Amino acid sequence: MQIERRLREAVAVGLVLISPLCLGAGGRAPKISIQEVLSIGSLDDESIFQWTGVAADDEGYIYLLDGLDYSLKKFDAKGRLVKKVGRKGQGPGEFMTPRLLDGSLDRLYATDQGIPGIAVFDRELRFVKRIPFLMPVSDLFVLTDDRIAVAVMGFQGPGRIVVLNAEGKAQSELAFQDKDEGLMMDSVSVALDSRGDFYLAYVFQDRIERWSAAGRRLWSKSLQGVKNVKKEKLGAFLLPTETQFKDIALDRSGSIFVLGGKAAKNPSRDVYVLSPSGDRTMTLTLPDTTHCIYIDRRNFLYARANDGITLKKYRLVYE
Repeated sequence: MQIERRLREAVAVGLVLISPLCLGAGGRAPKISIQEVLSIGSLDDESIFQWTGVAADDEGYIYLLDGLDYSLKKFDAKGRLVKKVGRKGQGPGEFMTPRLLDGSLDRLYATDQGIPGIAVFDRELRFVKRIPFLMPVSDLFVLTDDRIAVAVMGFQGPGRIVVLNAEGKAQSELAFQDKDEGLMMDSVSVALDSRGDFYLAYVFQDRIERWSAAGRRLWSKSLQGVKNVKKEKLGAFLLPTETQFKDIALDRSGSIFVLGGKAAKNPSRDVYVLSPSGDRTMTLTLPDTTHCIYIDRRNFLYARANDGITLKKYRLVYE
């Protein structure tokens, strides 16, 4: 089945707002730098203990999953804590190992490595329900309030992207690997553009890919020249040990931002910037290490600092 119609729904309701690529003088891609505009959490306060997932809305509110505080937190545009919910447990609105966060216009969706399924909250952090889903999720993005796409690691075949409805039933899916390449080798981070095309950054492979909404691979690129994936045996399993890419995001100009892992010159700090055709245009180096990057619809970039105690918000500056 194809996921094209589901992706077009997301575009139609304006959840993803990416304009055509803006080029600099002479048709060249612009140079991009960052300017810090907000810092939340420090070693001297208890605003954040270790954040794992982040989302932001058009009103400037910032939402964080806090792994050490077992909570979901809401901050205003000035970084003040507005509300916190959650505690350690497996009940409604509780967390064990919170990980991924994304939002629609009205709701927030959170995954937890210790609890199967996807927890749904409204914008006031009231728990709504848990969408049942048993497979391990490497990334998720929200299409509409009742359509969620998840990147699934396949233990019985190649990894795939599955579109779920509000009840957790698969509506469509797309396999993004031609063959099973081993455990965790199909772990990916995913970004989506306004055309419905999506972009994959493989966590343990030197591979960045762009796929059409119809399920056709448009291009596949290697950025770091890593050919052999290091693996170690853990019990009966042979697992990859070094991350190649940690996250992927798109800005409003259509540029692709890929957070480098172990092989980067500055691990967990270097962000490779690519054009929509996959050409590398520059490298942006963040001030501190981060496990993920997130770009909101107003073109602000969010990253980690102080091992997750601090959230940094940056303005993307184009020259």
